[in-house]
Amino acid sequence: MPVSQENLRSAFEEIMQDSKIQEAKYAQIITTQEQRDEAAMPERLMIYPRQLVTFPNHPFYIRDDEDMSKLKESIMNSGIRTPIEVIRTGEKNERGEDTFYIVAGHRRTHVARQIFPEDHRLEVRIHNMSMDEAIVAMTESNLLTRENILPCERGNALRMEVEARERITGRPENGTVAKNVRTRDLIGETYHMNGRSVQRYIRLAYLIPELQTLIDDNKIGMMTGVELSYLSEKEQHDVWDEMELTAFEHYPSKAQAVAMRKLSKEGTLDMDAIVDILEVEKPNQVDHIRYVPRKEDLLEQIPAYLNPEKWKDKDFTEFIGKAIAFYASSLEEQHRLEKEQSTFNSPYRSSYSSQL
Repeated sequence: MPVSQENLRSAFEEIMQDSKIQEAKYAQIITTQEQRDEAAMPERLMIYPRQLVTFPNHPFYIRDDEDMSKLKESIMNSGIRTPIEVIRTGEKNERGEDTFYIVAGHRRTHVARQIFPEDHRLEVRIHNMSMDEAIVAMTESNLLTRENILPCERGNALRMEVEARERITGRPENGTVAKNVRTRDLIGETYHMNGRSVQRYIRLAYLIPELQTLIDDNKIGMMTGVELSYLSEKEQHDVWDEMELTAFEHYPSKAQAVAMRKLSKEGTLDMDAIVDILEVEKPNQVDHIRYVPRKEDLLEQIPAYLNPEKWKDKDFTEFIGKAIAFYASSLEEQHRLEKEQSTFNSPYRSSYSSQL
């Protein structure tokens, strides 16, 4: 005769003694695997957009760009077909409603708030995970699915993920960095990068926001940003202040950033040194005279047998490219012939020929 759940619970009462751990063990005994799998599934709920909260220190920008316009058009036509992934914040909003951190779905939530009425509800899946586990899920979902990610967005996200994974697995002992390196290598495999590239992106996360903006706007190169990231926060602000003071006439090059990093390490990088370094004229800042030929001038160079009149309405870009390639091949052929002629006239060849 099968034992009832009531009898089984009674038998375990003395062992459990109101212990949550023992209660959980008991639950595993008296439930089926199917029931346990179902209990572990994320809870689905319909909530208002006002209950959704941006993930703390979310590293990705919400930009109303072309991609956002496409997403908006898709949602207007088909709605939000994929639930927003969330975790509970443990707090309530001003209306007394439960609130949730967005793990995946910040852009969809942004569009929903723009196009749906206030009483429109969104479907969410509530995950039971720690904040560090949520950080890993949040960064992975964005880094693996977003198409256009700016350098500092990627750097901030990778830094968050590395630190979260190290908190989950435990930090290395005795100050060793081997575990850090392994973590970055493993993360790099996920995103098809090597550990060195992961480290470079992470360094961008140590830049002040103003310098990060210059990186993302392509005013400063990534490797320059890596070097500047080793400066102290005050030194970085000094660099920014000097650029701002000169109306951004000077942007640091990698070589200048390396020089500033060296002085920073020596403890001698002050404002005067920063000014001296930034005022050094770089090759790319020297004005060059560049001749851009007019179409009329190019037409005059086309031989009559090629009917120049037919070229008036044509794009010369491809023509110029082919012309340059033909000229280069002509020079190469001329060089080859000169080399053969030089070999033929060589004294060693004459001497050898006289012996035949």
